[in-house]
Amino acid sequence: MPVKTEKERRLQTIIMRLLRDGRVHTHELSQDLNVTEVAIRSDFDEIETILKAHSLSLIRVWGGAELAREDHPFHGFYEGASSAEMDAIQMLSAYVAETCIKNWDKPLLLDAGRTIDLVARQVVVQGKTGLRVITNSYAPHVLALCSYGGVEFAQLGGIPVARSFCYVDCPDGDEFYQYCWAGPFKAILSGAGFGLDAGLMVNNPKIIEMKQRFIKVADEVIVVLDHTKFGKTARGTVTFCGLKPDPWLIDHAAGRHAAGHDQGKTGLPLTLVTDIPPGKKAGDLELSRALTPHADGKVCVYKTMIPLV
Repeated sequence: MPVKTEKERRLQTIIMRLLRDGRVHTHELSQDLNVTEVAIRSDFDEIETILKAHSLSLIRVWGGAELAREDHPFHGFYEGASSAEMDAIQMLSAYVAETCIKNWDKPLLLDAGRTIDLVARQVVVQGKTGLRVITNSYAPHVLALCSYGGVEFAQLGGIPVARSFCYVDCPDGDEFYQYCWAGPFKAILSGAGFGLDAGLMVNNPKIIEMKQRFIKVADEVIVVLDHTKFGKTARGTVTFCGLKPDPWLIDHAAGRHAAGHDQGKTGLPLTLVTDIPPGKKAGDLELSRALTPHADGKVCVYKTMIPLV
């Protein structure tokens, strides 16, 4: 019988723990198996393929991975968040729905992700009516808008990204909105990280493309991030969000100006909404080094402009 390599033994150990516990934690595996967390995340890629061959699915969650449960298609979508993170995004989603979304508002472009899904929940909880929503998300509370009487709902097609519960590669490209409603649109976005120099970041290039499409057609952009996302690094950048010019957005705006649209428009209003962690003040937050903070209880709001020229 051939001797198993160290990696094969490691993969077997991880799979056995998944089958036993339903979930594994990257840091714990790194400590127990004496390899880096990067190596463990690479192992997850191979394990995902192995499990798929046995009709099982692996879901990446914050800090680890878990087996998908057939009786709960969204299992892991919220369970992967810490209690502190969930408390923060619950508060932020309620704030955004209450202060940034009005009845009979501009058509909303709802992004994918946990935070935006909870914004959709708050639309229902707060009884918002007369809204028009375009989204690439198929997360649970966004889907619930389909049956909510106060909302006209349009879901973009494309290729589903299972772990993020969203569609990418929208078949209509940058002109997706022409089959739904004319603008002006209000885009509500989130992401995996935010840096003062890099801007809003996510890990999937296709998801970056969808967020950029939303920004291109928006008349106003709202970015909602809990405080843990600031200073985090992800694979790619969506936009500098008003802190630096974005060549891709400036080129797009120039094309619209040349076609006779948005004449005289030099900037896109941007609102960034985050929470103030316990023991901190609004002025202590990293973003306050670049933008003026406005505290509203435990919520901190920054208003700026994304340059279009």
